Amino acid sequence: MEMNKEKILEHKLCKEIELIEQKYENNAGEMSVQDIDKIDKLYHALKSMATYNAMKEAEEYAEDGLSGRRGRGMNGQYVSRDMGPGYSGNYYDDGYSGHYPITPPRYPRW
Repeated sequence: MEMNKEKILEHKLCKEIELIEQKYENNAGEMSVQDIDKIDKLYHALKSMATYNAMKEAEEYAEDGLSGRRGRGMNGQYVSRDMGPGYSGNYYDDGYSGHYPITPPRYPRW
């Protein structure tokens, strides 16, 4: 099974953190400034990788035309714009707003 480059880098970063953890596991002494700096940079790199990957995933999601599938109904609640066949855009067409619990249609009071 071949790992992609991002997974290889993530694995190596985590391995470095594990090595520092092992160094101090049985040692009650204080951590060196160099190790603290290294840990800070390792975790920063992991966080940056996760952020980058999430942004790329969101970008791909948007490119597939899957973003913006929700709008706001008359009452301000989020509603699906993709209700399927027969959906005309009227928030209360079939009494189903796409949310639970199902909100009944509002009728004028006489």
